[in-house]
Amino acid sequence: MSELEARLNGMKCSVLIPSYRRGPALLDCLQAVVSGNRLPDEIIVVLRDTDTDSHTMLDEWLASAPHAGLLRIAKVTERGMIAALNCGLQHVSGDVVVFTDDDAVPRAEWLARLMSHYDAPEVGGAGGRDVVHHGEKIWQCRARKVGRLTWYGKVISNHHCDYDGAATEVEHLKGVNMSFRRELLRPFDEGIWGRGAHFNDTDQSLTVSATGYKLIYDPEAIVDHYPAARPDSASGRGLTDPRQVYLHARDHCYLLLKHRPGWRMFCWLPYLTLIGSRRCPGLLIFVLQVFRFGLRPAVRFGAVISGISAALFKTPPPDDL
Repeated sequence: MSELEARLNGMKCSVLIPSYRRGPALLDCLQAVVSGNRLPDEIIVVLRDTDTDSHTMLDEWLASAPHAGLLRIAKVTERGMIAALNCGLQHVSGDVVVFTDDDAVPRAEWLARLMSHYDAPEVGGAGGRDVVHHGEKIWQCRARKVGRLTWYGKVISNHHCDYDGAATEVEHLKGVNMSFRRELLRPFDEGIWGRGAHFNDTDQSLTVSATGYKLIYDPEAIVDHYPAARPDSASGRGLTDPRQVYLHARDHCYLLLKHRPGWRMFCWLPYLTLIGSRRCPGLLIFVLQVFRFGLRPAVRFGAVISGISAALFKTPPPDDL
């Protein structure tokens, strides 16, 4: 769908970008958004009220940037990604809400490709690939499956990988490159403890798909992603710290309790506790790691069990979350 066609049929879109203490990266993101082949109808940038450096940089950019009139700033006082996303949702007005991160640079065709999928009335969301850059290197991988939640509870993402095929239906999208019909969106779940981006995009995707609408992954709707530090997130990007492992395991279990409840727990709970993953090991992987690394993985295994228990028994969040 061309920009003209999108406007003629009344389909408007809002681009929502939460940002915190990444002023230069945010400006690169905005410049790419307004330079694309399809302009959004509005851009909402959510900034923390205390992030004075980003506010100053953005004010300077607005003074001379093309299409600066499309942009509005929403201020949030609470910490964390979920608080910022929910603040932004209160300000959007488009028929479609498009999400990206302040450390991503969308390519020229990005928005046009996402919006083209809403020609089909059964499509409730559309997302694309993020090409992940680590310095001068690009994370290289190839995937045959993308955006799946298995019957036993494993979350398969692979949105960053080369994917052999055209646009395809998936079960969940990735937060750095996703969009939904605004009427289907619900507030992002504050029951997810990790203040970074993990699982809130999967949760929103599963919530939308539960309404019966389709989610489409388009590997040609691309953003270049330059992962930056999360200064406001205990969950970070990696899982080297036991606290990060605890939050990841807890939120994974919380997600499954919400979207795979009842008898299906007997499918996914054994996977979490007995198998898990290399970074969030269940019992069997932990035993294998002991033979190779000694008792060092014991701390991570303990964090996994503690996190799962916190979700199962609805433990209140810690005060220092």
